[in-house]
Amino acid sequence: MGEMDKTLSGVDLAYRILKERKTDLYFRDLLTEVVTAKMVPSYLMKQAMAELHTQINMDSRFTFKGKGYWGLTEWVPVQRTAGRPEESVSAVLDETVEIRRTKLQEIQQPDEPETGFTGDNDDSSQEE
Repeated sequence: MGEMDKTLSGVDLAYRILKERKTDLYFRDLLTEVVTAKMVPSYLMKQAMAELHTQINMDSRFTFKGKGYWGLTEWVPVQRTAGRPEESVSAVLDETVEIRRTKLQEIQQPDEPETGFTGDNDDSSQEE
């Protein structure tokens, strides 16, 4: 990795590492390479790794391969179905990004539990 690597964002550096290796990497190994190349101080390591994990999850260039391994979406062939017209790779990637964003928003802002409690102090429904 060269001098320019310090100016790249962590997620762009992760992309570059995978692109150069041309193979899936175990997530912790990928994170370690990125934070080492960026010279992240040890006291910020956990925070940097958590941020990078979130960024990779939201970035449509990456795809989870299972068992902790990540690769690049461009390595996965686009599946075509008889019922769908030909789509560009960018349209499929855009759809993937939107699905990931929706899931992340659901995790960050879960729906209110259905307990029947509305927070109002409506005494008219209580029996005396």
